[in-house]
Amino acid sequence: MIRSSIFAATVALCMGTGGIANAADLLDEIQERGELVCGTLNYIAGVGFIDDKGEWSGFDVDFCKAAGAAILGDAKKVKFVALTGAQKFPALQSGEIDILSRSVTETISRDTTLGFSFIGPNHMTGQGFMVHKDTGVTDVKQLDGASVCVLAGTTTERYLADWFKANGMSFQPVAAENSDQMYSMYFDKRCDAVTMEPPYLAIRRARAASPDDHVILETLIAKSFEAPVIREGSPKFFKVLQWMHYGMITAEELGITQANVDEVAKTSKDPVVLRFLGVEGTIGADMGVKNDWMVNVIKTVGNYGEFYNNTLGKNSHLQVPRGLNALWRDGGAMVAPGWQ
Repeated sequence: MIRSSIFAATVALCMGTGGIANAADLLDEIQERGELVCGTLNYIAGVGFIDDKGEWSGFDVDFCKAAGAAILGDAKKVKFVALTGAQKFPALQSGEIDILSRSVTETISRDTTLGFSFIGPNHMTGQGFMVHKDTGVTDVKQLDGASVCVLAGTTTERYLADWFKANGMSFQPVAAENSDQMYSMYFDKRCDAVTMEPPYLAIRRARAASPDDHVILETLIAKSFEAPVIREGSPKFFKVLQWMHYGMITAEELGITQANVDEVAKTSKDPVVLRFLGVEGTIGADMGVKNDWMVNVIKTVGNYGEFYNNTLGKNSHLQVPRGLNALWRDGGAMVAPGWQ
């Protein structure tokens, strides 16, 4: 009886510790399938957008293109699925998508209770407000009793309620299902203010008939760490995506770009560079991808600076400053571990 109990306990322990390692990893499934499925936005140019020719573009979209290049060697082997805010988590939980890359804010509750793993964060910002200039509001503390347009079912909605409660203030939420509806209600003056990350507020203000009629308040009520998300239980898939993000930052640190990556791979004598680009060592193969996987990523979307600037920053129509998204050595928060 004792031996049987010990045997059962041993089996359970082995299953508990070895189950993840022995279980099928999503990375293997994606490679066998030959397609990566990405859930994202389809209506915000620079973030997630599909044009009238069916071409996808934007910051969140390009992360998935990079992932396709890393895992399958081809960014064209990515299937994009447009999701609303209410659909995003159910689609990931159900397995309809492999990656959710849709400006998702990482929080402790999401990270510890939903069975998700966050990659990055790959975009850092915060939650602010834009108000109609004719309200006379110049500070968030003047919004007591105001009506505020907000996206339903998001952390933005939760932070909004928490901040007003913590400051002993009241507000009237005007909930919207998507960003287009939210900004439409704001510009139609169905609310006094709209809340979102300042870069997105600036994007919408620039499109307004009279941009000067709208003021973005300086105070942020919450920081926002945005990151692509996958389901827990696929450690190989997670590591490839996490180190792909680190790799894009590392490429910028090393001065490796879309334009010079092939030449650097051929001519560099730097052991770190040769290891990073897969010329030497077996880092990629040990992770379950090709050794030159980061070459494919860089050729597809560039290093992190190119990735940011071509979608949101100075090379795009949005011109959103990098701010915290600059490299650590330039005063930002983007940093990566050593490539050893």
